[in-house]
Parts: sequence; C-alpha cells; structure tokens
Amino acid sequence: MSVQSGAFSARPLIRRIAAGPWPASTTLVLASILFGAWSITGRVLTFNPELLIPSAIGLPFGIPPVRLFPLGDTPWTFWFVDVAAAVVMIAVAWTQLSGSRRRPFLTGLLATVLGVATGNLVRIVYLSFETHQGLGTYALAVLLGLVVAALWGTVLGVFVGLVQLLDHRLRPPAEPAPEAEPARPRAKAGSR
Repeated sequence: MSVQSGAFSARPLIRRIAAGPWPASTTLVLASILFGAWSITGRVLTFNPELLIPSAIGLPFGIPPVRLFPLGDTPWTFWFVDVAAAVVMIAVAWTQLSGSRRRPFLTGLLATVLGVATGNLVRIVYLSFETHQGLGTYALAVLLGLVVAALWGTVLGVFVGLVQLLDHRLRPPAEPAPEAEPARPRAKAGSR
C-alpha cells in the first residue's frame, strides 16, 4: 500500500502550509522585531514623544515587540509576556489571513488590527495584575488599550494589506487537489 493510496497523505497539508500567507505574516514579524529594537524605537520616540502618551497612562506601547532579552532593567516576566503577546498576535493574524482569499487588502488590514488588539490585550491583562488595578481601572485600560491597539494595527495593517494584495496578485492560483481513488474491497484470505 503506497502513501498515495493510504488514508493519510501529507501532500494536502504541505500544500496548505506552502500556500499560507507567508509574505504578509513575515511583514508582521519584521514589524514586531523593529518595535523590539530599542535603537530604532528610541530614535523614533525621541523625535515624536507624543507617541508615548498611551504609555504614560499605563497602556502598552505600539505592537507586541520581539526582543532577544529584556529592555534595560525590565524584569524577565515583562519580556516573556511581550514575546507571548507577539506570538498570539502573529497566530491570530495568520489564522485570519489564511481564512479568506477575497479582498486581500482588506483581509490583511483587518487581520493586523485584530492581531495587534489581541496581542495587546494579553499585555493589558498582565499589566493589570502587575499593577493591582481595580475593576474600573481594568475596564478602562482594556477599552482604551483596544482603541490604541486598533490605531497601531491600522497603521501597520496598511503595509500588511499591501503585501497581502501583492502576494494575491503575483502568486499563481493553487491547483485543485486530485480526487482520491475510491477504496477497493479487499479479498478475503481464502478466496481468489
């Protein structure tokens, strides 16, 4: 019995992974790495300090960053939560980008907004426990944090949406999967 005729074939899975939204997801990963590079982020914030206003009221800054180590004297738990939030952001965006092939720009934009909002929600929940916020402060932090995350996600989503649109236009259409052969009944041991 060959792998082709067996009940399980890895080819459809490999095709789905290869046809995944790699360029748009890579754009989101690179943006997260850039947000984690303090040499770049610090320079931008030096010339645009108004971007720190949400951080001044206790909301997460930007999108969840990916760093190799904590920033300054920040505890390792903050670093771990930031990396976990970035993984959640990328996973949510990947899922949304994989699901729809219609309107690729809009799909990329909305997937990024949803991914950034979900990733920042992870950070907001952690910050609320770390700072011992009350229920009212927590609710306000979630509401304002989602608004700020939607703004950051929209700005970044324009780039991700453009990459998704280009990928959709330049990638050849996927070939349909071949039809599986119907299973033949097995002959019994004693009969011919």
